[in-house]
Amino acid sequence: MLKKRTLIMVICLFFTCLVFAVNFEIGFQGFYDFEEFNDRIGVKIYHLAPNFDFVADIGFYSDDKYSFYESDYYFDHYFLIENGYITFRSFNNNIKFSSGIKDLQDEINSPYSLFFSSEKISQPYLELGYEDEHMFYDTRWIQLTSPSNKHFTEPKSMNYKTYGLKFGDFRFGYQDAVVYNREFDFFYLFNPLPVYFSQEIRASGNTMPWAEEGKNDNSLMGFFIDYDKPTYYFYSQLLFDDFNTNRFFYPERTQNPDKIAFSSGMTFKTKAGNFGLHGALATQYTFEPGGGPSYTVYPLNKYYDKIINYKENYIGYKYGENAASILVDYLYTYNNRFDIYSSFETVFSGSKSPTKDIAPVEGTNFLDDDTLEKSFIYTISANLYFKFFELNLSANLGKIFNELIYDDTNDCFVPSQTDKDLLNVDVGFKVKF
Repeated sequence: MLKKRTLIMVICLFFTCLVFAVNFEIGFQGFYDFEEFNDRIGVKIYHLAPNFDFVADIGFYSDDKYSFYESDYYFDHYFLIENGYITFRSFNNNIKFSSGIKDLQDEINSPYSLFFSSEKISQPYLELGYEDEHMFYDTRWIQLTSPSNKHFTEPKSMNYKTYGLKFGDFRFGYQDAVVYNREFDFFYLFNPLPVYFSQEIRASGNTMPWAEEGKNDNSLMGFFIDYDKPTYYFYSQLLFDDFNTNRFFYPERTQNPDKIAFSSGMTFKTKAGNFGLHGALATQYTFEPGGGPSYTVYPLNKYYDKIINYKENYIGYKYGENAASILVDYLYTYNNRFDIYSSFETVFSGSKSPTKDIAPVEGTNFLDDDTLEKSFIYTISANLYFKFFELNLSANLGKIFNELIYDDTNDCFVPSQTDKDLLNVDVGFKVKF
């Protein structure tokens, strides 16, 4: 049976490469944390052209993160479809249509992007976009959990829009997103107006024949700017889930919590390499399900008997609510043959409830827990590039004080009294055809 399946996979792979005249890439990565060794085997087929992209990227993993019912057929590995999408562009590259499964990308180039995490969360999506020399517009539907999901009772999806203006190397944009407990919403995807208007026109309180019952959607909005010059790149991004305007107009009324996140950074591009400084923060309760579903991939923190890592659950800022981080990094590239990367990151993180609404009626909180998680991580990596071969080496060294752990009783992540040492070494290679 194993030989038959393997033969079918090889034949399908060969004919796919032949029909599409695509590139083929196979890679291996070994991960060692001085306690156990795990590996990833990656197979990627892709064809990138001015008007058409085809990408199929599968990773086979040997760790015990997930249980795969047919792992015996894959030598005790499970696999993930990390990217599997097609993109069509018009002949002048103004109009774009894309669909499949893809790493969700934000507008800014940052390790701390706010609307879509830099942790590379891959989900099914449908995207329509337009861009010219003066403006750009993008609308996406993204499936988070399907109606037939085994572990969660309700489907969950989201829509995302970007509206932007371009002034040479400078861009300014408005972003909004909405999360809801149903599979698809035609109105959000194809209506070019911001989410706020799409929600208000269909509110159940309206005396209108198209008013809708039973919709409890959670929307977020924000802005970004970036400036990309040959010698530097600068960006800033702001996200609002809720903002207390009563402090300005009605100071005597209830002061609801501010639920906001901010990210900013700069990279200097020099002959000696690229030097970067990046920072971000998010107040407590920012991505929680107040007024609708949480801004997370999954509706719960657990499935079956397994805890979902909050960094892999947050759709936005990877450290989630009630956190602040700063990263200094350096990248040097030599003639596209060799590069070396180094960074040092500091993160402060308090208690967080990704999928449960615990926000108080009044008061903004930010890193005011009695105990905080503190992490300090140094990373270094080097890559060698040849015509058909690539060699990779990286290492992480650091320490986490008062590591966040899952509190099953309160359904949230809280700082503990446990410290953790980090020491990971990764070695890998890729062969390209």
